Amino acid sequence: MLKKSILTLFCALSFAFSQDFITLKGKIEAKNTLIEVFSYKCIHCYNHQRFGTLEALKEKIPNLSYEIYPISIADVKFGTLLNELFAYAISADRKNQKDASYQDSLAHRLAKAYFEKYFLMNKKGQVVATKDFEDEKSFLQNGLNVLKISEKELKNFIQTKEAKELLERFEWANEVAKNYGTPAFIVNGSYQIKPEAIDSFESLLRIIEELKNK
Repeated sequence: MLKKSILTLFCALSFAFSQDFITLKGKIEAKNTLIEVFSYKCIHCYNHQRFGTLEALKEKIPNLSYEIYPISIADVKFGTLLNELFAYAISADRKNQKDASYQDSLAHRLAKAYFEKYFLMNKKGQVVATKDFEDEKSFLQNGLNVLKISEKELKNFIQTKEAKELLERFEWANEVAKNYGTPAFIVNGSYQIKPEAIDSFESLLRIIEELKNK
């Protein structure tokens, strides 16, 4: 059952678009996959995560794999560390035959942990900066706690071929984010949905359905 809250994520638009997506110049191999490129500083990304957009999509299109890639551009503090943590999470999820559409996946839980830390609110509803986003050690430990691993285990993983391939994909995500910002939804590593084309969950679903077999 779709959560009604998802509907609040989309702005209604009154004009039509000739095309709902762009074909990326820099494509990656990602057949039968929907990738969401996100930033922990993006409130729209957080809303998609907490209202369960990927879970809802999985219910409707179960034969796709759903992944989330963090960006590590200049204004995202400790982005390199975050990339390493997410590379580990995605690798572990794949071994457990899970992806980011599962609430108990490491990728989902890791994103949730950083979103909740960053968007910690005071009683007036204002975002309160926490030390975890100022101190590198605290920022890293926040992720290690979710993954239940040590810093040494993370560093050992980062030396593997799989980790290097995932980190390259996250660099690709940085380039994708330059088009329209975050969140960015990419189908099969080739087609990025235009944000203005997404005026409801149903429109997002329809566009993914149209693109998944291209």
